[in-house]
Amino acid sequence: MKTSSQRPRSSTRPARTRDARGRPASFLDPYELNLLRRYEVIPAETLQFIADKVSFGLPKWQRRGYLACVFTFLACVVFLVIWKLIRQSGIDAMERVLWPINIAVFGLGAVQFWRSGRRARAKRICAVMLAHRRCPHCGYDLRLLPTDPADGATVCPECGCAWQLEGQAK
Repeated sequence: MKTSSQRPRSSTRPARTRDARGRPASFLDPYELNLLRRYEVIPAETLQFIADKVSFGLPKWQRRGYLACVFTFLACVVFLVIWKLIRQSGIDAMERVLWPINIAVFGLGAVQFWRSGRRARAKRICAVMLAHRRCPHCGYDLRLLPTDPADGATVCPECGCAWQLEGQAK
């Protein structure tokens, strides 16, 4: 049985999700494992297939959101620079108000898109891993494991996380 110290380490902070029983759990990133050729948990062919399904890119709606946020920020900067050139009388009240608002809106928008992107990616990784009957937390093969009669979740014997597999009753 592998311990948590033998679990492959990621180069970034592991993303978090919740298992079927609501407990927090980190999960493997199959795309990153495939790039680093870390095949000690999941066999190479299976990992390649899962990584292709997960992919690296962001969903189209999120790319558009990032672009909208950047263009809004740049438009505000251009507006403030033009306003400053027109006024030429030093810093006025409008500039004192608009710069902090511009930075706050851009910062909050960027943080929101970053967090929603991580959540969307976490859901996609969990869905693909569970569709291939692999534990998203440790990569253990969940095929042929019994379900818990109380909640219908399959409990991974390796890490103890409970997962609701496709085709199982809730």
